[in-house]
Amino acid sequence: MEYDQIGFSNIRLPDDQNSSIYTYSPYNTFPEEVFVHEFLHTLERNETENGNNVIRLHDYEDYGYEKSNIAGLKAWYSDYMQNKIKGGKNKGLTGFAYKSKPIHESNFKNSVELEVLDEPDNIIEEIESIINRVKKLFR
Repeated sequence: MEYDQIGFSNIRLPDDQNSSIYTYSPYNTFPEEVFVHEFLHTLERNETENGNNVIRLHDYEDYGYEKSNIAGLKAWYSDYMQNKIKGGKNKGLTGFAYKSKPIHESNFKNSVELEVLDEPDNIIEEIESIINRVKKLFR
């Protein structure tokens, strides 16, 4: 969720088409939960950054929730999203999480645009890119 003070949610998809990692199988019954889970991390982060005390998304077992073979973590996610965590004071997501706007460049005082991922715009930049890649091979 955080790396070098940068918040992110990462969903990796397999390179090969025959991989069953993200398909329905005995090992991963609910692959769509990956997307819900990572989205909830974003909302969790919004809550904590704004001073709201919210339960960590991974702590479902601490509150008596279990992963079901039929419904996965649906009960946990549902209660978490509605601030209805059973077993004590509600500490799930509040209405703030749904009302706050997504992160935008204008939210940062000292934003810097990185050129690392930019594609070459012309033949000179393309040649420089090739030369730099060849140099890296010999380091």
